Amino acid sequence: MRIVTWNIEWLDHSWGVLEGRYTAGKRRSNRTLPSLAKAKLHVDAVVAELEALSADVFQLCEAPAGESAMHSFVASRLPGYELVTRAAGSPYETTGDQWIWFLVKKSLFAAWQPSLLDIATWRSFASLASPSIAVNGRWGVSLPRLTKVGEIKDVPVATRVSHKFARHPQTLRLLIDGMPLELIGAHLKSKFTGSTPRKRKPDEPFDQYAKEPRVARYLADSHAARIKLSSEALNLRAYIDHRFSQDADPAVIVLGDLNDGPGKELMEREYLVHDLISNLQGDVFFARRFLNHALFDQPQELRWTARFNDALEPNRDPHILLDHILFTQSLTRRGTFPLWAAPSAGKVEHRVHEEIEAAYGTGVASDHRPVSLTLTPRT
Repeated sequence: MRIVTWNIEWLDHSWGVLEGRYTAGKRRSNRTLPSLAKAKLHVDAVVAELEALSADVFQLCEAPAGESAMHSFVASRLPGYELVTRAAGSPYETTGDQWIWFLVKKSLFAAWQPSLLDIATWRSFASLASPSIAVNGRWGVSLPRLTKVGEIKDVPVATRVSHKFARHPQTLRLLIDGMPLELIGAHLKSKFTGSTPRKRKPDEPFDQYAKEPRVARYLADSHAARIKLSSEALNLRAYIDHRFSQDADPAVIVLGDLNDGPGKELMEREYLVHDLISNLQGDVFFARRFLNHALFDQPQELRWTARFNDALEPNRDPHILLDHILFTQSLTRRGTFPLWAAPSAGKVEHRVHEEIEAAYGTGVASDHRPVSLTLTPRT
């Protein structure tokens, strides 16, 4: 089984222009819609890359918004695949123009019996595992801010706010040789904060840089975004933990754009914000519940999926790993699932992506690179 996760960068806007749902050149979602020619080039490049990847299962981020748009895209451009959708009236709990979808090869659809977990079931399981998560899908987070108390300025306080997924994780369920496999497709909160500070100079002390009002505001917004982002990872972890209270060795894969940033290491170092992936992977003291990373045995120089020049840390390598595949112990050598992840089973699809860029242009298909995981039958 070959599984691929890929963020296809605002495909809804390009597909919407081609379909006539959107007008080229207009503003939508804080960006300018592409021209008809650019929209066609984007869609053609995405389709070419998907065909070259030839996965059995695709998990796509930033795909067309809503069933109608995604159905028309798959039917007209990817006829060898079936879109996995919900029963009529069952909500996806997704807002905005960036949706999460699963595609399964038509030749495998009947045998694997794919379906999407009901959102209400997810919320129930997560709330049972964590007293901080309400059954309605909301949870509280404490965001730091400075305020004035009496005559004293800049008193640090925490503001308690309610949070929920803007793009709720979508969970694909498959039946492989009579055993269930769950693929949790995630596209966590964006690192976008609505503003951009001046770029920090390579030799500039952080404390000096952070005193500028515009930088201070950006840091505060970034800190709040990171807290919300980490809380979403903990919601995923709560769902997975509850699955271990139901099954001794559940086969679960988490995949998608986990959106770590901005100032990833800086936020962890300066503000003691927990590492996102560590939150999701779990505690090694509960080793059977620990998630393995599909790229753990790949060379460091190949473990990146996007380029991001960080204004907060100009000396940081711009090659960053935003897109991930993680899996439970059930899919390891000693696991119980019929398929397993052998050494080097996961990789970033650099060659395929760069071949498409050679044909269509750099960055045309997406600013993210796909990540794949190949599962093989046990012998």
